[in-house]
Order: sequence, then C-alpha cells, then structure tokens
Amino acid sequence: MGLLFTPKHQKLVNQCYPSGRTTDKKPKSSETSYLLYYVNSRRTKLEKVSTFLARKSTADLNHRRIGNISVTLELMDKIVNHCKENLNVFVRDFLQIMTKVLSNNNVNNDIGVVGNAEQTFGSICRHLDGAMCNGDAEFMKSFQLFVDLYWQVATDRVRDDKLLLKGCTDISTVANLSLNPQANRLLSQAVELSLKKFQEKHSQYITESLDTAGGLPVTKRLTRTQTHALGLDDIMSNDDLSIEALRSFFNTSETDKLTLSIKALLKVLLKTPNKSLLQFICNGIPVQLRYIVILIFIRQLNTDSQQAVITLKLISSLLVSEVSIVGLSVLDVMRRVLNTQMAEGVSQEVCDQCAIVIGNLNRKTYYRDQTSDMFSEILIRLKDDRNSRFSSILRRDLQELASSTFRPSLNLETYLELTPFIDEPFKFFETVSDSVNGSFSLSKLFHVIDTLKAADDQHRFIDAALKKFRGVALLAGLRHYLNYGEGAKECYYFYHLAAANFLELTDYQSQAKLNYTNQTPFAQKDLLQYYSDGGRNKYSEKGKRIILSKETNISTTDLMSNGFSASGGKTEETHNFSNATDGATLDSSPVPYDLYRVPKLALQSDARSLKTLRHLSPKVKDLKALQSNGTPTHPPTLTTRGSQSVKSHITNITFLLSELGDDIPDSNIQDPDEEEVIGLEKSDLARSESLKLLNIASKGAKRLSIPVRLQEDGDEFKDAHEDFQITSTRGKIFTA
Repeated sequence: MGLLFTPKHQKLVNQCYPSGRTTDKKPKSSETSYLLYYVNSRRTKLEKVSTFLARKSTADLNHRRIGNISVTLELMDKIVNHCKENLNVFVRDFLQIMTKVLSNNNVNNDIGVVGNAEQTFGSICRHLDGAMCNGDAEFMKSFQLFVDLYWQVATDRVRDDKLLLKGCTDISTVANLSLNPQANRLLSQAVELSLKKFQEKHSQYITESLDTAGGLPVTKRLTRTQTHALGLDDIMSNDDLSIEALRSFFNTSETDKLTLSIKALLKVLLKTPNKSLLQFICNGIPVQLRYIVILIFIRQLNTDSQQAVITLKLISSLLVSEVSIVGLSVLDVMRRVLNTQMAEGVSQEVCDQCAIVIGNLNRKTYYRDQTSDMFSEILIRLKDDRNSRFSSILRRDLQELASSTFRPSLNLETYLELTPFIDEPFKFFETVSDSVNGSFSLSKLFHVIDTLKAADDQHRFIDAALKKFRGVALLAGLRHYLNYGEGAKECYYFYHLAAANFLELTDYQSQAKLNYTNQTPFAQKDLLQYYSDGGRNKYSEKGKRIILSKETNISTTDLMSNGFSASGGKTEETHNFSNATDGATLDSSPVPYDLYRVPKLALQSDARSLKTLRHLSPKVKDLKALQSNGTPTHPPTLTTRGSQSVKSHITNITFLLSELGDDIPDSNIQDPDEEEVIGLEKSDLARSESLKLLNIASKGAKRLSIPVRLQEDGDEFKDAHEDFQITSTRGKIFTA
C-alpha cells in the first residue's frame, strides 16, 4: 500500500536496480534510459534524484549491499555524462556518496567498487568548469577530501597502480585547476605519483646520471634543430598508463599546468638526478614551450649548495642534448646564472658549475649576434667597479664562453674592450669574426699586438690578423708601422714578413728577412717599389698613398672603399692615381702633382664636374701670370680624370691663352672679377656683341637641328630652299 504513495523519482531509481545480492550487478538498460530522460526534463527533478541516491547509498552500505553500491555508482556516471550542463546541481551529493563508499569498511576493498568510483570521478573531472573550481570553496574542499582518500585507497588498501594512474590522469583533465592556489597541490602530487610509477616500471630512469657530455662531443656546435631523440610523445602504447598520465601533464599548451608539472619534475629529479628522464619528458613538451623548463629550473636555484649543483648540471645536460629548444631568452638565463654566481655565500663549486652552464648555453645558436651579446654582458659587469671582487669569477666565465665558441662571431670592438681582462689574447682572437667596421679598431688591434711580451705570439697574431681581415689589416698595419725608424720593435719586422707572405712578393720577402736579421728599417723608396706594380700587388695604389702621405692619420676605410673591400676583393674604383698628370696640362707645360690632386669626394658625373669647374676655374689674372711666369699664383683644385665637357673647357682656356700671346701683350681684356669694367674700345664692344649673337644663333641651331651661319659682312641671308633639301616635316614648318 506504501508503494502507491512513493514519489515518481524514487520509483524510477528503484526500478533500475536488479534483484539479488550479487556484487556484480548492472543497472537495467531500459529503466536507466527512462530515468535519464526524466532527470533531463527539469532541474528540480535532477536535484531530487541526487538526494535520493545519497540516502539509498547510505542504507545499502549499512546493509552491505555491495551490488547496489556498484549500480548506484554506474547510475551516477551516466547522469554526469547526460546532465553535464547542470553538474553544479548534483555534484556535491555525488562526491559525498563516493567519499562514503571509499571510507566504509563494508566495501571490503572491492576493486570493482573502487573502479566504478574512479570512472564516475573521471566523468566529473572532465566536465568541471573553472567557475566551480575557483568560486565554490565548499565544493573544492569536498573535492580535495575525495582525491586524498582515493590515492590512499589505491596505494595502501587495494594497491592497484592502474587505478592510481587513472586517478592521476583524471586530475589532469580538470580545467583551470592550476589557477586555484588551494587545489593546485593536487596537480603536483599527481605528477609526482605518475613519475614515481614510471620510474618503477622503467628502471633506467631511476639511477643517478648527470654526465653532461653523454654521447655528444662537447666540441660540436649545436643548432636549434637537432636529431629528434626518443621522447614522451613518441611512445603510443596504451598498456603503459604511466606514459599516458605523464603525457596528459606535459604534452599540453596550458602553461599554468605545465609550470606546476615542471616544478614537480624538478622535485623528483633532485631526489634521483637522471638526465635521460629530463630529456625524455622534455621531448614530450610542445617544442615552442620547452624553454620554460630551463627558466623554471633557473628560478628554483637556492642557497643549498648540493641542490644548486644538481639543478645546474641538469640544465647543462639539457642544453647540450639533442632536445630541440626554440625561443629561449639567452641573456635572461645568463643574467640569472651570473646573479647566482655573485650572490652572497655561494660556494666555489656552484660558481664553477655556473660557468659551465654559461659555456653550454653558448653551444646552441638561437640568434645571430648571440655570442657577442653574451660577451658584452660579462664585459658590462667587469667594467663595473662594484663587481671588482668577482673579477676572477667573471674571467672564468669568459674562458668558458670562449672555449664554447666554435664559429668566429665576436665583433672586433668588443674583443678589444675585453683584452685587458684576458690572459691569452691570441687564443681569444679565434672567436673574432672577419668583419670590421673601420680602421680605428684595427689600429687598436696592432697596439694590442705591440704590447704582447712573447715574440712568437706577436708573429702569430699578425699572421692571424692578415688572414682574417686581409687587405684592411695589410693597409692598417702599413700605416701603423710607417714611422718606425731606428730601434724598431720586433713586431715591426714581423708585420713586414707577414705582409710579404700575404702579397706573395719574393723580393719583398727577401728584403724583409734581411732587414729583420740586420735590424734595419725599410726605406721609403723600398716600400714604394713593392707597391708600384699594380699587376702583382692589387693594393699598390692604396699602399702608395699611405707611404707618400705625411699624415699618419689617413683613414684605411677610405682607402679600402676606393678600391678593395675588407676581404681583399676588388671593388669599383672611383679614382686613378697611377698617373696624376694625365690630361691636365696647361699650354703643354707639365703640371705639378699637388696642383691637380683629386679630393676625397671626387665628382662622379659631368654635371658635378662642370659645376665644380665653374666655381674653381682659374681667373684671367691667373692665366696671365701662367703665360708670363709659367706657374699660377695659386693652384686650382681640378680633377685629373675629367669628363669630355671638362676637357673642352680646358681646350677653350688654352685657346684664350694662345690669343693672349698673339701680338696682344697688353690686352685690354678686363678681369671679370673686378667690380668696374672700363677702357673698352668700340671694337671690343662690337666684338663682344658679335660673340653673343654667335652663341644665341648656335643654341638656336641646336634646337632646330638646322645649321645657321652668322654673316660677318652684312645682314643678307640666303633662302633655305637654295642650300639644302627639306626631308622632314620639321623643316617644312620653317619654309612655310
């Protein structure tokens, strides 16, 4: 009679339970389907069902109806999957039911019941949203209580690793759990348990192994792309649940969860240091996020000497491994390592290991100027007087950085600034690139060579400089050692020996050896002889200018820009100094070299040549003086390689000079520079007007392409039809 007044939701729930007291009961399929349809119709019905299931499970536990408990857990799992939009309505009741089931002794450690609880818990984790995890403190408290209880049951009571790893995987599926400061510890614990079970199953990852060299030669320069080593994402076996659990934590783009997972990994590695485990896990992390591993390891450095050394060795092993890492901020990592070295109370072992990390950091190329930037970072600290007590530590860093640089990439300017802090400048010179910005740096380089104590180092250094910088170093050295006279240093002779070998001039080589033996400097005429033949010595023009110049501060860069590049290659030659007087004579008399010396920025076009000639052309009084005395009052600055238009102006000047010399010794031609023009006769005025008409007529003739002849006798002109035939339309216009 009481069944007539039983609420409908209770009837529907009770109908899902099969009869009997067996432990392997399953809910009835048709009744379960109708129940799911019922709870989906209204939220209030869903709440009633969850409340009734909580009361029924308590009664079943008290009466040891384990089969009914299994049915209840399966019904809960189906309700979670079908009513996930309203999960917050019933999830608290479900967590309370599962907690009671796992904590009740009447379950008698039944693996089937624990498995059903895990299945329901996994469904809840997959459908939890961030609002519930971060906004409902009561729910998160119940959630943590159940997780702790589940790990205890799976580890101590049923001792089933599969159930434990499944629970860890379920934790990883909770969205935004890492953002909750109260519950993110569950994520870290799940990672540690997964790593522990993985190490137990794969014994090679549990032994201590921190050899940073490994199977990779330390002399090999690494790039960002390396041979892909076996990693977490390469193993697709479904039998190993530990790999699946680790993949769920590390193979993710959720940076907050990845950060917590990496911290948990470091915690495990500090207990059992193993570089292979670190590389295996890192290969499972998305390649664009692997740099986070190094950043987190660097930030976790502490004052504990032993743990700091282990962490630094792990970082070194990862840097020299075949794990591909992109996007790493090299300078940020380096600065943190340097700060660790220069902190108070740091042991010598930690400082040495930091230097090794800096060297290993340079073994991979992440961007073009990486090595120079790393050297500059140490240089900045060396120049700071506040870091004087750390000078020995920073010098050790320089040595490690130099030993790990296998491709010359350090700019010369930074190298010259580092030389006061380097014990072996020549060995350090191998890291310098072959590009140079100017001759000033090379001049400083030769000064550094002069200060070396060992003669062998000077000789090798000069040879290396010529080999690296070629023509620029040759001319810079020629300028540097130009004024050495009696008592010259040995480096003076070493330079000429190296220059002779570089130019491959046998006579220069013999003379250099003889002068070195007799300790006599080179005469200027001897050096000019070696730089006189442009066919044998392509640097002859530039070298000749340096040798003949009285000022030793002539720019080698300007010299090289005219003819040769820094690497010794021929460039476009803009000036020719081989014959300074070609095409630059006045009245067939030789012109001194200094009179027509080409300026540094010589004009390159006819337009600029004419413009310069208009402003720098000689005056009439200078031409008179040249006619009478043979030399001008002051030399004009003209180019020796003028264009055709310039040559025509010179021809006109020569013609005027000839007229000055023909029966007109006292001509009345006035200097145009004088303010007043007086003394012109009528004949002179008439001649001037005639010349103007001649110029106007010639210009018009050029425009019309018709020859026009100015008659001297009168104004009579002949008809154009009588002289020439019109063959174009343009000519017909003027005959109309």
